[in-house]
Amino acid sequence: MLRNPHSSADACQLADTLLEPDARLGALARRLAAIVTDRVQSDLAAQGIVDLRPAHLRVFAALGHGDGARVTEIAERLGSTKQTVGPLVDELVATGYLHRRRDPADGRAKIVAFSPEGIVAAEAARRSAEGIDGRWADRVGAQRLAECRATLWELVNGAADAADDA
Repeated sequence: MLRNPHSSADACQLADTLLEPDARLGALARRLAAIVTDRVQSDLAAQGIVDLRPAHLRVFAALGHGDGARVTEIAERLGSTKQTVGPLVDELVATGYLHRRRDPADGRAKIVAFSPEGIVAAEAARRSAEGIDGRWADRVGAQRLAECRATLWELVNGAADAADDA
């Protein structure tokens, strides 16, 4: 688990940085997600896209492909709330990555969708993430990576069941 932290002020940071092979799965998953996010942001910055924060990238991923979604749908996909996601969407609209339009099924509701600039940024982020997956497949082998993905998927989908059993 953790090595001996030098100060209690650094304990939170050390908890995420001084991992060992027997660390809890959640800590390893968080670290892996942080590595991917950092790399994607670095790749985007190399392309001149410097104004996207990690939370923005999560909104991009939740919005996915298609004709857009309501903020409540994005929040649901993220396991979050409209109150948390709404300001992120507002930021992305203000920076030109997303736009809003009326929902044809409900004139009171708005659909959030990628703008042309948002499509460029989202595609760049997707290519970066795919490149990371490809490098990891080269490192550990495609079969091991596929097994890891399948195991993580099984755990993610069974997480609610496990919480209910506790």
